[in-house]
Amino acid sequence: MSKSSNAQVLSISKSSEKRVEAPVDRGKLLTAAQVASELFNGTVSAAWVRRNVPQKVVLGHSTVRWYVTDVQAWISTKRSPCGLPPVATDC
Repeated sequence: MSKSSNAQVLSISKSSEKRVEAPVDRGKLLTAAQVASELFNGTVSAAWVRRNVPQKVVLGHSTVRWYVTDVQAWISTKRSPCGLPPVATDC
């Protein structure tokens, strides 16, 4: 007995193809220790970074990272316009 194939060949028309945009470059992924030393110049601890810095990327049970540009953007929102601490707003 011969087996007949019921497979169908699907063709994709060029008009239905969608282009996928490349993701936005958000910089390197950093550990909490790297964020503390490189972006905060060692003024905070890695534990402080894990507790306080938003937009962390959870990669595993205890593995978290932060994108450089995300942290830099967050830091810039915390600074006052005149460069003084937020309490001293008399610029």
